[in-house]
Amino acid sequence: MKKLTAIVLALACVAACHRERPAGPVKKADAPKVEISTPPPTDVGNPMPPYEATNLDGSHFDLAAQKGSVVLVNVWATWCGPCRIEIPSLQEVHEKYAGRGFKVVGISVDEGGADGVKSFVSEYHVRYPIVLDAEGRIANLLQTTVLPTSLLLDRKGKIVWRQIGQIDRNDASLTAAIEKAIR
Repeated sequence: MKKLTAIVLALACVAACHRERPAGPVKKADAPKVEISTPPPTDVGNPMPPYEATNLDGSHFDLAAQKGSVVLVNVWATWCGPCRIEIPSLQEVHEKYAGRGFKVVGISVDEGGADGVKSFVSEYHVRYPIVLDAEGRIANLLQTTVLPTSLLLDRKGKIVWRQIGQIDRNDASLTAAIEKAIR
């Protein structure tokens, strides 16, 4: 993520330095119009925007295809200490509610590739689905720079709970949100 940001900034600087200048003053009408697209809001109460990536096994992942299930989306990385600490809690929640149409989906933003994530998943006995997002598109979509970041989607794909930072297995607000969403 840092590398990508640095590269984009460097390219923007190079492009700006080598741009031809007009001979006279620039009129407002002559100035190029730049549209900056901001991602749709991902606050509680909003529908989850479309998101696609690759599963750890190489297959296609489409978050919209999860509609009908209650999904806890967890954005994490192998190098993130709090992410490592919360994995047993996520695994426990995944197993507790799996029979009721619930699942945890971990989205790894590791830049090192699938092999490192596969090794980590094996070592930590992660049994919920893992998605790879080395470009950090999910972090941009969720407008967060904090890992872990988690959100709960109801069966219609609406965001019903959001947590910036580590999840605690005894978090009453998460339990209440899951219970309400799976009814």
